Amino acid sequence: MKEKIIPVIIVILILSGLYLTSLYSYLLFHNIAELFSIIVACGIFMIAWNSRKYIKNEYLIFIAIAYLFIAGLDLLHTLSYKGMQIFNDYDYYANQLWIAARYLESATLLFAFTFIVQKKFSIKISLVFIIYTLITGIMIASIFYWKTFPICFVDGTGLTPFKKISEYIICTILVLDLILLYKYRQSFEKEVFSLLILSIFFTIVSELAFTFYISNYGFSNLIGHYFKIFSFYSIYKAIIQTGIVKPYDLIFRELVVKEKNLIDATKAADSANQAKSDFLANMSHELRTPLNGILGYAQILKRERDLKESIANGLDIIDISGRHLLNLINEILDLSKIEARKMELIKSNFLFSEFLKAIIQIIQIKTIEKGTDFYAELAIDLPRIIFGDEKRLNQILLNLLGNAAKFTETGTVYFRVWDAGKNDPMWKPSAANSRLIHFEVEDSGPGIAQNDIAEIFSPFKQVGKNKYKQEGSGLGLPITRQLVTLMGGELKVKSFLEKGSTFWFEIEVPEGSDINEFDLYSYNSITGYTGERKKIMIVDDNYHNRNVLKDILLPLDFEIDEAQDGNDCLNKVFNFCPDIIFMDIFMPNMNGFEAAEEIRKSNKLNTVKIIACSASVSLSHQEILPNRGLDDFITKPIELNELLKKMEYHLNITWIIDNPKEDKPNIKSDNEPSDIPPLEEIQKLNKLASGGDITGIRKHLDQLEKENHSYKKFINEIKKLAQTFQIRQIKILTQKYMDTVTHE
Repeated sequence: MKEKIIPVIIVILILSGLYLTSLYSYLLFHNIAELFSIIVACGIFMIAWNSRKYIKNEYLIFIAIAYLFIAGLDLLHTLSYKGMQIFNDYDYYANQLWIAARYLESATLLFAFTFIVQKKFSIKISLVFIIYTLITGIMIASIFYWKTFPICFVDGTGLTPFKKISEYIICTILVLDLILLYKYRQSFEKEVFSLLILSIFFTIVSELAFTFYISNYGFSNLIGHYFKIFSFYSIYKAIIQTGIVKPYDLIFRELVVKEKNLIDATKAADSANQAKSDFLANMSHELRTPLNGILGYAQILKRERDLKESIANGLDIIDISGRHLLNLINEILDLSKIEARKMELIKSNFLFSEFLKAIIQIIQIKTIEKGTDFYAELAIDLPRIIFGDEKRLNQILLNLLGNAAKFTETGTVYFRVWDAGKNDPMWKPSAANSRLIHFEVEDSGPGIAQNDIAEIFSPFKQVGKNKYKQEGSGLGLPITRQLVTLMGGELKVKSFLEKGSTFWFEIEVPEGSDINEFDLYSYNSITGYTGERKKIMIVDDNYHNRNVLKDILLPLDFEIDEAQDGNDCLNKVFNFCPDIIFMDIFMPNMNGFEAAEEIRKSNKLNTVKIIACSASVSLSHQEILPNRGLDDFITKPIELNELLKKMEYHLNITWIIDNPKEDKPNIKSDNEPSDIPPLEEIQKLNKLASGGDITGIRKHLDQLEKENHSYKKFINEIKKLAQTFQIRQIKILTQKYMDTVTHE
């Protein structure tokens, strides 16, 4: 209450003091009143000018500039007032300057609405200054120099008709200002709008008061100056107080507006991203479904024995082409997941050495085709088993090595892996069993210009020679860097034009616990499994998808039943009682989630394993598995190795593998020409196989063939295995030859 009373008391005291001053000397009262208005008007300009980056209302900026010139006219009005004895040649300059200033003020308030009505009409500050300088100069010249400005007051007679009519015109303009101000009140804050209304109202009252006096010292003149003070004080409250007393309100208001705009823009971007993600997920599903048939049957047919070389090559082409298309789909989806921050790591224990050997074999194929050299340098102290995301690490390394092989026309590609933590005293492991593994890919390709290095990590951007810009999606490196970051590392690059490039990163990985060391790359040799016969139900609304799974599993002696949707599954599953169900997720009538939840309600099937098997990858593992009644998840196209590995785990079965014949190799006696190389040569081949060096094996076989043609049968036998990268079989076969020679 006190906060409201005190300002009122202060205003009353000031007005009373001014009134008492007028009784003592009206000239003193007039000077004080006008100086207050002049100072406030100049202050309006200065504060608005210095706060213009915060005041985003060009209406107020325009008024503030105009008030600088109005203050100039009011200053001349004060100096020319009768009794100041400054201008002695004429007694009525003050009244003319008053009318000129009020015309300028009312016209300004009216024209200022242009900046509200026409929002695209931006204020040109320099032009406003020029126009007001010209207008003010003409007014002053017409009063003091040309003396053409009409007379407004005659001493002893009072106001002239021109003065009275002008006051009414000015009041009419001000009323129009009030109407427009109310119409566009939404353009102002509530407090500012109220103060502007008061200011114009007080100005109207002031002008009307100046239509009644017959003496420059009369009571009507006094009231007019009071209301002029009220008017300027209201402008002070509207502009100066907002600019000085509450500057932070301006800043915060701007921040609130920007925050709202940012929130709106974020929502729009999220909506667009969601639409893009939905589109990509739907397209992925539609593309993965036919790819499931293409790649599925390519894998099935490649298991056939005694295939003609032309057919085997054709299947390889189908498999490679299908996987290339699948890789492009995955890259686009991965980018979408990264942008939506839905990318996740799925960690498990895996054999690190076998993992690296498999990657080496894939890259060796590419470099052999191009005639370039490839060397893998793997430290001997690498961990045997690590716990991490095998799939994503594989994606990272194949991207880096694949690029190196692609861009290196002549020269060498190096792949190096070592334990960096052992030689880094600054590295502190987060756990006792953690290792810091360094991965490095070096090539002698064309290199990358220094100003292009940042571009290679931008999505869809490709640099370098034009012949390579048509290959790939331009997403490999951006996704690779994001995946490395997700794993806690940083992908770094060093490159020089015409000299080559080196990419490297280091990630901390825990050593894994012991696992079943079943060779993941020998599933093509599986013929069945030990133990009682297992039952499998395949639930999928797509006939071709059911056939792929059925043709994979039937030859392995599983009992199979099929269902075309969730309802069909529930109708059959309780009679069939499967050991494992491969459940598609998105199906008509009843989806896989609903069917799994219904199955879990039955005690009869409480041990059945349910594996989600879907072409849709829009959902993460965390969104699919928990509380859904599902035990695992695999994506389509189905990878044969992944499928059988999960079956081995969930069914707790042991696969039967068709190993090479156990017959002893045909060894000639000492008195017959030998058709196998000496023991030391076979040992060299065995050592190369143990290191996964397929290139070294081939070179050594070529050298042996040149030395002795009688080794041809042995060499062809190993070469046939080398052509299909059956490193394990080469190792087994050479070991048996070594054992046979030793026992002989």
